Amino acid sequence: MKWTRLILWLVVWMLLLAVILPLFAPGIYLDDILTYLPVGWWFFLKRNIPQISFNWGLMTTYVVVSALALVLGNWFLSVLCQQVQVQSQPGKPARKWRWRWTAGLCASMWLLFLTAFGAAGVLRHTAWLLDYNQPLYEKRGQSYRLLSDADSAVFQILIDDDQDLESTRKALPAARYWSGTNAFCENFNVILYGDRSNKVAACLIIPRDPKLLDKGGFAFLDAEGGRLVKPLSELPQLVLEMDTKYPIRPRD
Repeated sequence: MKWTRLILWLVVWMLLLAVILPLFAPGIYLDDILTYLPVGWWFFLKRNIPQISFNWGLMTTYVVVSALALVLGNWFLSVLCQQVQVQSQPGKPARKWRWRWTAGLCASMWLLFLTAFGAAGVLRHTAWLLDYNQPLYEKRGQSYRLLSDADSAVFQILIDDDQDLESTRKALPAARYWSGTNAFCENFNVILYGDRSNKVAACLIIPRDPKLLDKGGFAFLDAEGGRLVKPLSELPQLVLEMDTKYPIRPRD
């Protein structure tokens, strides 16, 4: 009873740590943990099972070879058991070797193999995690949210500076995300286009991270109040159009 209670408390503490510890990692929220921790395996299987292919020839060969090895192993162990008993206990009837003993040995060998295979996998995965310098978890829609935050921050600067080209350019390096986190110029290139009255006529917000650029695209703001998120494929053509339409552009 004491050991049962100890194991139960150990399981409870491990579950609590699995829920609490991820909360200290940036970008992870309680609703994500409660959603993905209990049923995350289902999303993993749903995503990966359709990608599995079966080598039926190899599987058939494995079944035939395993059955043959089991039969030959049982025959060898039966003969060996009989010979040992005859030599150690002469005159007494030898006990017959049972099939379930052979099956048990075979299952034990497979369990030993799977244990060693799993331990090697855990070791390699742990080493990979220690060397991995990217976020272990990214909330779905994170790329679009960051781009939207940067867009909102630039739009607020344009309002505060009355769209003055020079004032906006000076305010951008110290600007923060709309949500109040670090400076978004660390993650985005901001290209300003000015008209003849030295006002910001258009603006491009382009992620520096190629992955973020591929997932979220880039943002485009114009003087008429248009705020659009466009795919990466439209960026070269739009830059060409803006360079032609608004030749006045400060150093970014």
